[in-house]
Amino acid sequence: MTHADHALPHALAHSPAIPKPGYAQLLGNLATRGQHNLGASLAMLPALAHTETWLSLTQLQAASLQKLIAQQDGWLAQWQGWLHSACQLSQANTVSKLLEQEVNLTLRAVQIMGQQAVDLATLQENLEVNYGYWASLHTPAAPAMQHGAD
Repeated sequence: MTHADHALPHALAHSPAIPKPGYAQLLGNLATRGQHNLGASLAMLPALAHTETWLSLTQLQAASLQKLIAQQDGWLAQWQGWLHSACQLSQANTVSKLLEQEVNLTLRAVQIMGQQAVDLATLQENLEVNYGYWASLHTPAAPAMQHGAD
């Protein structure tokens, strides 16, 4: 066996077949946020009878929509720049320059799509956290807590 042959079983033995612990932690955090938000939603059911709760929820939704629109504006600008670059491909005067431009254009498209995915995931996480906080502000205090404060 050569040196490379010995490295292959070693590399395979150290490559995880299951997700890394970090993934489990992230998924656990996601599940915990979901459970918290569900509990907070159920606990605030009595508050839904109040107009100010609905007005506040509308403000939260409007802020979320504004953030999404701002992200979409940024993405549109990025894709317009990408399209402008794509139109410049015909100006290459050698095959190597054309290939370089095509590869760069492809990499830029992948980068834009990757950033869009990150932006959406960030927005989703922020919405979950913000909703949980908002719901906790509109949850009536538990009777046991009210008596303990007296």
